[in-house]
Amino acid sequence: MEQQQGGLSMLQAVVAIVLIVVFAAVLVVLGFLRDDEHWDRLVYLLGGLEAIVFAGVGALFGSSIQRAGTAAARQDAAEAKEEAKSERERAQGLREAATNGANLAAAVQIAAAGEPDARRGARPEAAAQPSDGRLGDLAAYAQRLFPGV
Repeated sequence: MEQQQGGLSMLQAVVAIVLIVVFAAVLVVLGFLRDDEHWDRLVYLLGGLEAIVFAGVGALFGSSIQRAGTAAARQDAAEAKEEAKSERERAQGLREAATNGANLAAAVQIAAAGEPDARRGARPEAAAQPSDGRLGDLAAYAQRLFPGV
């Protein structure tokens, strides 16, 4: 028989249920035999059967309880993977935007270097002041935003 995902196979479940029924039947029989002279031996045998039955019941009910926990954990893992993928894509977009901004700043600074009115070598306060040339202003602004470019 096929193994259920995270649970018992059909054969194991049937065996556990049969053990429970047999245990109940043995308890009823022992109830009728309580006046028997071999009562202590029968109770001793009941202890062994009891251990086997409790193991079967634990496997039967434990697997169903564990299955619910496992399903919730899998759902949480799937959500975490989706969130990580989304954040990875967002980070990639931000990296591309930063690269594009740095490239634009470099292009503006290169273009401003060729403009006769550009404020090359000006003091930082003067570079922040608007000038007559728009390209010079953009170059100064780009320099403030991206000092390493």
